[in-house]
Amino acid sequence: MKRLFGFVLALLLFFGCDVNGTGETTTGSSKDTQINNLEFTIDSTYVQGSPAALVAQGKVKNKGTTTISSPWYVEAAFFTDSTLTTKLGGNNAQILVALSPNQQTFWKVQFSSSNVNVLSYSNFKVSEIRGIYKN
Repeated sequence: MKRLFGFVLALLLFFGCDVNGTGETTTGSSKDTQINNLEFTIDSTYVQGSPAALVAQGKVKNKGTTTISSPWYVEAAFFTDSTLTTKLGGNNAQILVALSPNQQTFWKVQFSSSNVNVLSYSNFKVSEIRGIYKN
């Protein structure tokens, strides 16, 4: 009985995580709580060679009237080009600082995939950036 319980618990933990069947992060989940009144800027995007990844980084500012408590996440989707019609995937990065109104901090999100050779997409674009609390 203990073995069965342990097995069921392990399955629940594995499949209950915010990871899809490929081991990559799921983005755009309605289970997460979106943080409103954030203003994102993208300062740079580049392709990292080793390990292969697409990288976007910038700043986020709290334009609201309440403090955003830590931890929270910046989530972004990565597209093949500026048409934003072919989505490669997405990822998120944990932010470990609270943001009071009008404060800003830096963020950096990386995307890599076992399904896509990201080195082939040097003209990639980032969109659908949002701040979330994980539920």
